[in-house]
Amino acid sequence: MKKKRIKPYILDGAMGTELIRRSVNLPLPLWSGDANLTHPETVIQIHQDYVNAGADILTTNTFRTTPRTYLKSGFTNTDSTKRALKSLNAAVSLARRAGRKEYTIIAGSIAPLEDCYSPELFPGYTTAENEFVQLSEWLENAGVDVLLFETMGCLQEIKAAISASSAINIPRWVSLILKDKDHLLDGSDLKNAIKYLAKNNIDIILINCTLISILDHALKVLNEMWSGSWGVYPNTGVSMPSKDGHITEMVSDNEFSSAIKGYADMGANVVGACCGSTPKTIQLIQNTLENESI
Repeated sequence: MKKKRIKPYILDGAMGTELIRRSVNLPLPLWSGDANLTHPETVIQIHQDYVNAGADILTTNTFRTTPRTYLKSGFTNTDSTKRALKSLNAAVSLARRAGRKEYTIIAGSIAPLEDCYSPELFPGYTTAENEFVQLSEWLENAGVDVLLFETMGCLQEIKAAISASSAINIPRWVSLILKDKDHLLDGSDLKNAIKYLAKNNIDIILINCTLISILDHALKVLNEMWSGSWGVYPNTGVSMPSKDGHITEMVSDNEFSSAIKGYADMGANVVGACCGSTPKTIQLIQNTLENESI
């Protein structure tokens, strides 16, 4: 008789590429950061489509909603802070409105301060720590259920983020992005990153925006070294996406479904999808999990 397992929570899919797919212009460097103010109805509709597809967790559209990004986009110091906070608060409100009140978990997204695929641009520990303090406090005050540090590929930046959020009174989730099966994007050993997180009161460790082809080995390492809750939300491409999230070739539905089934069988507490995903991807995950013996 097959051993019963608990169905994982389903995390929503991509926001930026989905906005583009719905004809919203997202020029770099701000990308999706201002859409909460310029296209709020589109943002909330995307969230609602993910919920209707089966998502239990909605990620706020705050991946690029930071004073640093607004400053790069030509805003003054004062205006960049004001605009970032306004957009962040709107992002949380839109996610909350789209969710099913008592059931949907709202995860406040915090990304690397610079380009998430370029860990060498890390601005330094002290600078990063100060900025992460601000972002963590803003999201907690806005009422998110958890902080989600995602697509984190630089170990020093991870340490700055964890230190900066140590006084936060909501759960902290950290999601890593990998260069290969054993290393973060900056070349840091995956085992060292897991050891660090295990010592610092992290509630869930995840891996995201990483190719399915290297995830099985990495997840085995994670399970060997970490006894707590864990999750995974890979990108949907055969190769890594461009800096604006574009993917040239997608994995097949059968391959993606098989991967999700494998993660659930390994004991994942959270599963989802990253770059290139749509509400149809989340529906595929929902169908895959429903078809399993839970």
